[in-house]
Amino acid sequence: MQRSSDTIGTIAAALAKAQAQLVNPEKSLVATIRSDEASGSEPRSFRYAPLSSGLDIVRKTLGQHEIATVQTTSIDEAAGIGARHRSRQMNRIKPRHVVRLTYHG
Repeated sequence: MQRSSDTIGTIAAALAKAQAQLVNPEKSLVATIRSDEASGSEPRSFRYAPLSSGLDIVRKTLGQHEIATVQTTSIDEAAGIGARHRSRQMNRIKPRHVVRLTYHG
């Protein structure tokens, strides 16, 4: 599979426009961290956004700019992630660290 297009001007412009439109998801959930009894400190609470909310924002924004995300899985050099634009331009990167899982059924 091709790693990146020879030119990426169109997809780069679309990604820049999409990035400018991204917003932070609403922090609608609350988590509490209990302290251990030895420290005597009070539990701490914080608000956070569910991952699904962030993904919904990203999918909608990228879709408005005709950008699709692509993830390939392989044990060879072709594995990676990237973006593909309606113009057929694409930009792919290979992660620095690849985690390989082995099933021992």
